Amino acid sequence: MRSHRSRLTFPAAVAGLAFSTLARAQEPSIEVAGRAQAQYRYAWGDSSGSYSTAAVNNGFEIRRLRLQADVRFGANILLVIQPSFEMAALRMRDAYLRVGLSRSLSVTIGQEKSPFQRYEFTSSNNLPSIERGLRIYGLSGKEGLNDVLVNNGYAAHDLGAFVEVGPLRNRVWLKAGVSNGSRESSIDVNNAKSVFGRVAITLLANPDTQSVLQAGASVAARDRAICAVCAGAITYFADSSKATTAFNLDVEVGGFRPGFHLIADFAFGDNVPPARRVNTGRNTGNLRNSADSNVVTFRGVSLVGAYRFEIPGSDTRVVRTLEPALRLDYADPNTSAPNDQGVLITPVLNVYFGTTTLMRAGVDVYRYKDSNGTNRTAQEFKLSWQANF
Repeated sequence: MRSHRSRLTFPAAVAGLAFSTLARAQEPSIEVAGRAQAQYRYAWGDSSGSYSTAAVNNGFEIRRLRLQADVRFGANILLVIQPSFEMAALRMRDAYLRVGLSRSLSVTIGQEKSPFQRYEFTSSNNLPSIERGLRIYGLSGKEGLNDVLVNNGYAAHDLGAFVEVGPLRNRVWLKAGVSNGSRESSIDVNNAKSVFGRVAITLLANPDTQSVLQAGASVAARDRAICAVCAGAITYFADSSKATTAFNLDVEVGGFRPGFHLIADFAFGDNVPPARRVNTGRNTGNLRNSADSNVVTFRGVSLVGAYRFEIPGSDTRVVRTLEPALRLDYADPNTSAPNDQGVLITPVLNVYFGTTTLMRAGVDVYRYKDSNGTNRTAQEFKLSWQANF
């Protein structure tokens, strides 16, 4: 009888120990990070239909104020939550759950950035050019390459589900999935979905396995809702949509470490010009009807280069690192129309007081043509102070 009881007790003890170990493995571990970026901006330029000299041309702002919680459940489950509070506007940026099904296969559901344009999913903690797009006080109706991609719904945040494969042989990553197409924190307004795919390859790495040369390619097919009521309280046909496509090729040389660093994007595809877009909040770039005349083709290239070097001295030195940078951005929003291209040139000096505390000072110089074909410029000086933790 005593032996029978022992046979029952031992398996029960093993099961209890296994359950206890599993429970401890699934206990959440939480890492909290954040960033604050304050800016001063001062703009000037040639008066035109796109740039107003009568508009407010300078001011201070909290450009970014974000907190992020990374919650890990064991080794394979990650929950990310990132609210944003800048200028009294509460927004939810990242909000997704990623589950690793194997060492190189994971599934993500929730809100994150679409896998399109390398510079778009470069963290705002590290942007050498201060901004990804074209932001100048008093300038309207003009877009840099990143603006074309974001406002057409190819880049930035959306709600959906993605499968990611990689790294394969520590070199190749694949990501593909579907999303609403209505963009950040917006419920879908029709039954169609947007489709995205990306492949990225590390072509060269240093002895520390840090990437030295990377390349990637992305494709997006964004569904455009068609409005049933296009004024006032805008509504859309649930079963009517029109899909547009865009492609992006990218290269990155070096990284966010001492030495040379370059991020290059070349994108082309379909664009709905600003005057033809129907926007409801952050759900931008929808259509009044399904006519092909609403869609034109665009192309553009973005080059952002920097060189980071350490300042020698004691551990108490104020300036640790200097990083001069230069951005060249060309966007042609309608390849069939003359005189609508724009060139954005941004020289910047980034001064690091610590690893994550820095000042960025730069000037955006935007060159374009007005409706008469006359060359015009608009400029803006930006001073950014930021700290990340």
